[in-house]
Amino acid sequence: MSEMNNLHEKRAKVLADASAIYTAAAEAGTPVSAEDEARFTAFESEAKQIDAAIRAGKQAEEARAAADHARTAVVPALTQAVVAPAADEAAELRRIGRDGGELSYELRDITKGSNFTGRTDFATTVAVAAGQVNPFLNPDVVTVFSKTDGSPIGFPRTTALGSAAAISEGGQYNESDGTNSTLTLTPAKYGVLVQVAEEVIADTGIDISAWIAEAAGQSVGVAHGAVAAPAVAAAATVGKQGAAVTPAYVDIIDLVYSVAEQHRRAPKRGFMMNDTALAAVLKIVDGQSRPIFTAGVNGQPDTILGYPVYSAALANHGDEALSMIFGDLGKIVTVVAGGVDIRSSADFALNYGLVTYRVGVRGATGLLLPSAVKSFKGANV
Repeated sequence: MSEMNNLHEKRAKVLADASAIYTAAAEAGTPVSAEDEARFTAFESEAKQIDAAIRAGKQAEEARAAADHARTAVVPALTQAVVAPAADEAAELRRIGRDGGELSYELRDITKGSNFTGRTDFATTVAVAAGQVNPFLNPDVVTVFSKTDGSPIGFPRTTALGSAAAISEGGQYNESDGTNSTLTLTPAKYGVLVQVAEEVIADTGIDISAWIAEAAGQSVGVAHGAVAAPAVAAAATVGKQGAAVTPAYVDIIDLVYSVAEQHRRAPKRGFMMNDTALAAVLKIVDGQSRPIFTAGVNGQPDTILGYPVYSAALANHGDEALSMIFGDLGKIVTVVAGGVDIRSSADFALNYGLVTYRVGVRGATGLLLPSAVKSFKGANV
């Protein structure tokens, strides 16, 4: 654990050093030199390498926890009972790898108690791995529901409130209806093929359950995020259009305060943008030449102006691009249908000596209240 803490501290220092380059230039009132820009790029590259090491460390911790039969607490499953795998999931995966067949695992809720570290079962590991690369599947960031099938599900929403007024004694109440509608989500299928060597199937010393679950979870998470992020950004209300394609300090302030107070103070308030956009924000300083970005430590998220920021597959900064969102991310709803389905084939890649596992999950994401989450839109250049 101390090694992970050291990595987090090293990452925070690298990002602070990167921000200091633009802070110093702002304080001196001079442009950033080509040499300093190259140093910034090097710091950015080093931070990405440390991020990769942190992710690898988390996976190693999960594998050790599984080897020690560690179990974290999960709440009861929201979904109905499905075909239950045997207690030894790795043995079951080996069995269907040799003999063919399929398994179905129920998805369980992941809570803050799960802490996105330490694995409990195959489906939970898939969910955890997906949530680590895609905030739209992380229940600590957005709202995640489970349902038993893939039929459309509707969420009632109010897009405009009615107007109340003071009424005198004996006065008449005037009707003022709000505007109501329904957000309908229809789960789509996301899947991946994971191939395992026949020798691995035969070697009981290798935890293929963790291997397959982590590989599938990350692949499914990336695929879902690529669909969910632009859809949510398009549904959000534009809170600020910049004078340039890249936001300035005043643009981010305007974006934050375009969101109503109850939403910018909500428990799941925060920013979302991709890593390229975040690198640009890393260079921004406030009116007193202080960086607005702060690197998270000890597993806490990075922050911008004190608000959490999450990496998501939004667009790069560009001409009228919706590259950043801010607001009550709890109003973003993800529905996961059924469980995790896995099937195997020893024939698909027989000539390579590989057993192919097909892992599938169904889900959909939408924005329940467009005014609760606002977007930054680049200038029309």
